[in-house]
Amino acid sequence: MQIYNNKDNQHVLNNNFIIAFDEFNNIRRKLFDIPEIDKFLFFSDKKNICIQNQSQKGSNFLNRIIAKICIDYHISEKKNNEGKTRKKKTILIDAGNGNNIGCIYLELVNQAIKKEVDLDNILDRIIIARAFTFYQLANILIHQLPKMTREIGNQLQIIIVDLLDTLVSSSPINKMKDWRDNSYSPSYNALQENVNIINQKIDVLISLSVKYFVILTCDDYENIIDISIGSKFSNAVKIKHFSDKNKNEKNTFKIELLARNTRSRNNIIVKQLAPLS
Repeated sequence: MQIYNNKDNQHVLNNNFIIAFDEFNNIRRKLFDIPEIDKFLFFSDKKNICIQNQSQKGSNFLNRIIAKICIDYHISEKKNNEGKTRKKKTILIDAGNGNNIGCIYLELVNQAIKKEVDLDNILDRIIIARAFTFYQLANILIHQLPKMTREIGNQLQIIIVDLLDTLVSSSPINKMKDWRDNSYSPSYNALQENVNIINQKIDVLISLSVKYFVILTCDDYENIIDISIGSKFSNAVKIKHFSDKNKNEKNTFKIELLARNTRSRNNIIVKQLAPLS
């Protein structure tokens, strides 16, 4: 026979309601505040998205997006029935030799001032890790990150910035092209081994996104590296740069959404462009 304590049972019900409420918010989450893009994002299966940058000029915009994602996530914290705020956490991993943190911090300051939010409170919720080499990043994502998530709990988003930077910076682009042309060279074999490690990293992130919200950004190197990162994620967008002299648009950015059929997740059926301010 099982004996139930009404007070404890009520507490369980409250927790279940809060978790269900958070899940509902995650499914409906608007990352970009661009209706043409947000309405196609699909988070009810796995909560993940890959943001690919196809232009060097898009880095500043990506930093603004990351800052916005951090602020919006933490100012939406809800209180439980006891009046206590359920504190969310963000794990922010800078995979670009630690070069992105300063820019993201400045964006956090600027947006926090505009939105009149407590920046210190938000920064207290963000756990920062920096990887300066390809293998440091592999150790963080494959071995350390799963342990950290278990210790922190469910109210967590994971943001990885510039996934491929350490791979490319350790191998000049012209050599990488040579490796693809010479599949028998030792250098090519070393590159393929690293690509296999990238796949392991992504597999870990995808598995974590069943429970936690995972956001990945990377530059577009698919013309050099034989790996399609975006296709592995439930959602994928690309940042494009346009220069139209006839319209005096020297620095126009657009997001290209690669939306998938919800009945057949393997087929990309929609390409939606949205202009960025």
